[in-house]
Amino acid sequence: MKLLLHFALLSCAIAGCQSFAVAQTSNHSISEINIYSAEVERFTQINKEHRIFGDVSSAKTDKTDLWREFKSEKELEDTGNGENLNQMATLWTKQGKVIAAKFNFTSPSGDWNHFINYYFRENGSLAKIDAQLNTFEGNISVVRQRYYNSTGPLIKSTETFRDLETHKPRKSADFMDNPIPIYLKVPDLPFHQLL
Repeated sequence: MKLLLHFALLSCAIAGCQSFAVAQTSNHSISEINIYSAEVERFTQINKEHRIFGDVSSAKTDKTDLWREFKSEKELEDTGNGENLNQMATLWTKQGKVIAAKFNFTSPSGDWNHFINYYFRENGSLAKIDAQLNTFEGNISVVRQRYYNSTGPLIKSTETFRDLETHKPRKSADFMDNPIPIYLKVPDLPFHQLL
């Protein structure tokens, strides 16, 4: 194990890897992505400096994706009217670079919520998505993970089903899915023009 670690560090030094760099296709790269995303998650838990965004367009209008930045959670809550803010995001940066974006997508009726965490590498590429769709249709919670290499392609995907009330695993589910929006690079975020 030590030899493998020394070889990985030596390879990284020779290739000029940046910190938190991830190999592209091996199982080892999945573990590296998990380690990196766990570090980023810890950072988001202890770092209170974040930015808040919401889509203020209403379900009753033709206009969509009218993202706005909010100064506080209270300002966001005061802006909500039940018909808008069906897409919200909290964003964390480290040394001026976006490393995490946590989204909450929902419907005006509130019959489903999709919580999606995006973990970005220092170079702005997507490393991992952790998503949980909770829906009353089928009374199900769908938990998904997606792993990406530094050039964009998906390298692994998982999906599990849990009962929404008991949280016990289920083998399958009948529900109306809400696809995960894929933002492969930080500039793909729907509010990137506000950054």
